[in-house]
Amino acid sequence: MDDQSETNTADATQPVAAPAGGPTEVKATAATLTAIINLLEPLSSAERQKTVAAVMVFLGEAPLQKPSKQQESSSGGGASNGKTQDDEETEGDYPPQVAKWMKQNDISAEQLDRVFHFNPDGTFNLLHAPGKSKKQQTVNTYTLTGLGKYLATNDRTFDDATARGFCKVIGCLDEGNHAKHLKDSGSEFSGDKTKGYSITNVGIKRGAALVKEVAGG
Repeated sequence: MDDQSETNTADATQPVAAPAGGPTEVKATAATLTAIINLLEPLSSAERQKTVAAVMVFLGEAPLQKPSKQQESSSGGGASNGKTQDDEETEGDYPPQVAKWMKQNDISAEQLDRVFHFNPDGTFNLLHAPGKSKKQQTVNTYTLTGLGKYLATNDRTFDDATARGFCKVIGCLDEGNHAKHLKDSGSEFSGDKTKGYSITNVGIKRGAALVKEVAGG
């Protein structure tokens, strides 16, 4: 009998072929998919969806569209337990302090997900900061870093390294003028590079406006 082992064993390192009519080759390998699955497996369903959505936004891809209210109503997928659908969309799977801030500032989950991704361990990622110049974008990045820290941990303080790192990722870090940009930050946060910064009440309110600006709201 012929040995069929080589024929029946898939090489996990080879690209997965696309189905007929689709792209010529799917770039993700079996090893890549396994790694992604291993990272998402410990998370809850809501956290998995938020993580994938945040990655898509970060890569410049269109976010996944949620079913419309009319579609959910017709399919029997409306809110339960005394909460309206708007309540569920606003609160999502966020910590209580985040949900409270969202409600106070009329921020939806979709709007927040365009700017932040909150991790289960209390850390967060800043995905975008608006601004017509690197100066504006730098100041806004520091304000949003302070807001993200406040929402994630209920702590107003944040360090320069974290905010500077986000500036680099977002693409607004101007090494030659970075310190000067921060001197013109106004009253949204206080402090300095050595001792760290602290977001003010003005900054927390300004952060809500920046989230809406990014989301086009």
